[in-house]
Amino acid sequence: MRGVESLLVFALIASTKHGFAEKFPVNFTSGSKRSDSKDESKLSALIAKAEEHGKRIARLEVDSGHLWHDNENLKRENDNLKRDNENAMETVEGLKDDNENLKRGYEDLKREFQKLENDFQDLKHERENLTIDLRILKLDNENLRLGNAHLKFQLLESLLERDNAMQLQQEAIDERLQYLEATTLQIAPRTCQTFADLGVQRTGTYFVDPDGPLLGDPPIKVRCDMETDPVSTIVAHDSMEIGMVIVPCADPGCFRRRVTYDATLKQMVALINQSHSCEQQITYDCISAALSTGDTQNAWWVDRHGQPQSYWHGSGSTNHTCRCGLLKDCTDPNLLCNCNAESSKRHSDSGTITNATALPVTELRFGGMQLEEQEANYTLGGLVCRGQAPHQGNPASSCSSLRKAGNTRTGYHLISRKGGRLDVVLCQMDLEETDPEFQVETGARIPDRGVYFNAYRKSPWNIRGTVEFEGTEVNIGNAMDSNSGIFIAPFDGTYAFILHYLTNARTDSVELRRNGTILGRSYSRGENYRMSGQSILLDLKRGDRVQVHLENGELFSNDNRFVHFVGFLLYP
Repeated sequence: MRGVESLLVFALIASTKHGFAEKFPVNFTSGSKRSDSKDESKLSALIAKAEEHGKRIARLEVDSGHLWHDNENLKRENDNLKRDNENAMETVEGLKDDNENLKRGYEDLKREFQKLENDFQDLKHERENLTIDLRILKLDNENLRLGNAHLKFQLLESLLERDNAMQLQQEAIDERLQYLEATTLQIAPRTCQTFADLGVQRTGTYFVDPDGPLLGDPPIKVRCDMETDPVSTIVAHDSMEIGMVIVPCADPGCFRRRVTYDATLKQMVALINQSHSCEQQITYDCISAALSTGDTQNAWWVDRHGQPQSYWHGSGSTNHTCRCGLLKDCTDPNLLCNCNAESSKRHSDSGTITNATALPVTELRFGGMQLEEQEANYTLGGLVCRGQAPHQGNPASSCSSLRKAGNTRTGYHLISRKGGRLDVVLCQMDLEETDPEFQVETGARIPDRGVYFNAYRKSPWNIRGTVEFEGTEVNIGNAMDSNSGIFIAPFDGTYAFILHYLTNARTDSVELRRNGTILGRSYSRGENYRMSGQSILLDLKRGDRVQVHLENGELFSNDNRFVHFVGFLLYP
């Protein structure tokens, strides 16, 4: 039996590894023939089971390989999922940042909408006030109309009375008319644009008062062109004819034509200041008559300051030029004006002067015509101003800008200066702007924005050099850099600086410096802890640097913040 058992074990192993029937075919020896048939049956059964187990093990090995490959795929998918998760986290962070930016943008839009809403309400109130004023004007106009009708009726009745009574009544009527005319002039608006804003749509002649009602010169008669956009205010003059003949003369500027307007210069300047834009058209027609010959100016116009000008188009130039010269389309491309070609054919140079600081044209000068075939004439349009000048900021920059904005009341006003300050000045609006008393300085001034800081330390400092600070309680204007310990003046002015610190039983030397120069020093020596400090007033220029410099010792501090460096703007 022991031999049979060994044979069974061998058969099992062989069938498991290789397949018993294929690798080790069994041939029983004479010894096995002596075994009984029962053992042979058992051996066959065992061999069959061993072969079955081998097949199962082979299938398990295949399945194990598949599982290994599946496991590797799962690992790769897990790595991909990790990367996807990391990308998703980065995307979430980006979305958070975008959300914060959208929130800030929403708040900005909300504030802008609130500002627009406030501006709309202001405009609404202003329109309501203008509507009320228009109704009042209409009532006054109706009263004037009824008053005139009543006066006419009285006049017809007075014709039936005696001569003396008629004379008395006529005088009374004249006085009444003068009063009504004066009343009408007192409420004259500044420009035609104001009439349009009040609902007037008919083009015609009106009285306007550019320098303000009851101030300066009397109202002036102008033509309001309601068809243009914006509305035009036109001031006429005594040379409005088309093709005014120039009497030939040889010398430059020998022909002179002074221009007299239907308004005073003060009122025209006020109109220019009140308007969005102003212009004046001029045309020079010629036959062999040049505006300029070589370096000689034969013709020019004079501005409101009495200065000769030789540009005939645009907003200003120090050189002689015409419209075609600016557009580079003159008859002769080498010249600046058509008429400078001195052609025997008729030519013309037309332009529009838009320099508001030079208008109106006060005089025209022509010359350089000494030959019989030379001819020339000109056409000068009226002073045309359009629209309404934009309102100046609050506060304005000068009494002049206040007047342009419509403030014509004499008194003390705040005006903005460069360098970040507001000055109190006396504006005498009843004077000309060229009068030295028009704007009088008072010497009083205030800053238009604050500069304050309070820097501190919460730990000791013993490094020789500029003292650095760990933070600021207040830093309005952001002029103090606590990290570097340096204050940089944002604009000129007088500043105050105060330093407080705690010494710790040793010799200390601390300096206040401006641009590296020592201007103040604090020195202490002793046995005990004690507070020390220094204060100073400095006149600083924009960009000047002020810092605390530790020369010797130590500045002691802790969470109680014993070290403070304070500064603020006193006077701009």
